[in-house]
Amino acid sequence: MDFKVINKYLQEKGRTFVAIRQENPYTVFERVLIGDRLGETDEALIKAVLGQVSTELNPAEGVKKLQEDLHQQAESYEEKLAEKDAKIAEVKAVADWAVLARVTDVDHPLDPTIFKRGLELVDLGQHGKTYQPQEIFTLENPDHIEKFQEGKRVMIQVNQAFTYKGETLEQLEDLDKNGKIGIWKWTEPKEKEAPKTSDELETQPVQ
Repeated sequence: MDFKVINKYLQEKGRTFVAIRQENPYTVFERVLIGDRLGETDEALIKAVLGQVSTELNPAEGVKKLQEDLHQQAESYEEKLAEKDAKIAEVKAVADWAVLARVTDVDHPLDPTIFKRGLELVDLGQHGKTYQPQEIFTLENPDHIEKFQEGKRVMIQVNQAFTYKGETLEQLEDLDKNGKIGIWKWTEPKEKEAPKTSDELETQPVQ
């Protein structure tokens, strides 16, 4: 069958009128399709109209076609969801790396409120999860008393593959000592020594 689109227009919002015609044998079908489909090709519109006609003439076949379409849509949705999850994981990895780089920069300690906000962006340790080298997670330190709004979280940097089994911060300290992990807490910056005055400078006798 060689059908051609002879008319199409947006009948109302969300509904597209499409008319198709075949010369031999002369056949005309007019149907209203759901959605604004004026941007689609004539081939796609013809297929949609014939599909609707087929469903009307043969309901069983129409149900089968609907099931096939739903299956294809589900597969497409799963693929898009997987792609989205992969992109989120990439963004999170970059964010975690940025937090790791700044928190471990001991020469330039973070402002306490920024430290708190940064560690809030990092996931808390997940029981049973195996972390790979350079991955990070956080733990709450319930015994810590805030002085500068630095929060109660500490960052755990994994140096060797490590499975977190719900250990407390205190229980992880041995692993920190042997280098398997690193525990990073906010520490108050050391005050810089004031430069000595001329009166405080030691003088040496002239030889």
